[in-house]
Amino acid sequence: MRRLGAVLAVLFSLTIWTQLQWSAPASAAADPPALAKSAGQKWALKSVGNDKFVSAQLSSTGGEYAKLRARSATVGSWERFTLHTDDKGAHISLRNEGNGLFVSTDRNNTDKLRAQGDHIGSWEELQLTYAGSDQYGAYYKLYSEVAKLYVAAELGYAPTDPDYGVLRARTASASVGSWEKFRLVAVTDDNNHVGAVGDDTAQWGTPPAPAAPSPASANVMTWNLCGDANNGCANYLSTPDHMAGQVIGQLDDAGPGYTPDALFLEESCEKFAPSIETALENRTGTGWDVRFAPIYYNVTTAGGAAVLAQKECADATGYGDRGAYGVSVAVPDENTWYRAHILKSPAGAEQRAALCAAVTSKAVMYCGAHFSTGGTGWDDPDWSYHGYQRDELTGDEARARTAGYRVVFGGDLNVNPPARGWDGSQVLTPVYDDYRECAQLQDAGSARDGQNTTGNSKIDYIFGAGHTACAVSAGTWGSDHHALRSTTLLP
Repeated sequence: MRRLGAVLAVLFSLTIWTQLQWSAPASAAADPPALAKSAGQKWALKSVGNDKFVSAQLSSTGGEYAKLRARSATVGSWERFTLHTDDKGAHISLRNEGNGLFVSTDRNNTDKLRAQGDHIGSWEELQLTYAGSDQYGAYYKLYSEVAKLYVAAELGYAPTDPDYGVLRARTASASVGSWEKFRLVAVTDDNNHVGAVGDDTAQWGTPPAPAAPSPASANVMTWNLCGDANNGCANYLSTPDHMAGQVIGQLDDAGPGYTPDALFLEESCEKFAPSIETALENRTGTGWDVRFAPIYYNVTTAGGAAVLAQKECADATGYGDRGAYGVSVAVPDENTWYRAHILKSPAGAEQRAALCAAVTSKAVMYCGAHFSTGGTGWDDPDWSYHGYQRDELTGDEARARTAGYRVVFGGDLNVNPPARGWDGSQVLTPVYDDYRECAQLQDAGSARDGQNTTGNSKIDYIFGAGHTACAVSAGTWGSDHHALRSTTLLP
């Protein structure tokens, strides 16, 4: 979306500059607009000791800036957090929505917790442990790895004292009291864009009523960017601007007149979204939105209900934090309704994701996904979770069709097509029964196969009602995947 990003970034940087004398080693200005496209699960943290939500006090200055206090009766951006992990769920880090920064144990400031870290370092690592349940649900304790102490809400001050309810790493004993107990409260209001977890679709909601559909077609591209930490790819640890250039390179290879209507991008990083969005707008002269859905890990909590933390992209040298790791869908900037689906995945592995975005003027729902890796020795050795993920994705399409949308969907589904007869290759048979894949064009009876998209495998797909064109890109543009492009019919 076209925006005054440069002006906002300068103003925000000036605000943070005044805090630098109090910074942790990982402290600097963040750019909350870079995170605004994400459909990641948001949480509020509530103190058991006083039944108040934890707030990052962003109006304070100096060493008080962004300190965490259990003080709020309601939830706004200062009280909303996302959970992240860079070690497969062994630890979590909290990122505040109000300023886009990670919560640090400030070792230079009496171990207060402050939303001030620009990436995950030792000051930002917390251990989340189940501490029990009551009639209101589960509660947890937070252990600061750098301080080797449990976090407490300081409730001994008078309620009018500026340090009342401040969160500090201060308790040595694992036998914690109410001051050290916190609830995780899932945000399910309009700020939440997580529509489904596994087969629980309670938060999916209803997309806006689409315009009356008229016959048309859409140019769609799906591409696994290989943009995180796979050092077998030239896109390894790419910066957002570099990756935006690679996406434009793929489009340019299709010809200078090629204009996409939607893109599905896998192995993406959250902070790629604004750069890709701007690059698309510069190339096409029209507005775009790049939505993002993170992939998760289950957090090691030693009890209680499952808690998911977003997998963090590895930091890029000379750039820093690139946000969470997951999938993106790029659509015209009229888009307002989008939903992530956290797909049922093997417990100890990445919890994979799908993301749907509605284009109401064209009555089209675009959905991109990245399935688990299957086969002997991989996350899904017997392909059973691929079946769950397939059914969850096609269930999203069924809901969209019921709401009056045409559907186009695909991505990196990590399985070869049925015609090859390889291990797992029958997983997609039900999808081929109901939809045409890009390589089939409009012929339901044609081979359920297609040109390889990575090595000797075809694992990237675009499904719809039919297609008039289908092509695999000549180049990989730094990835280990070629892009797949279709012109898909919208009957």
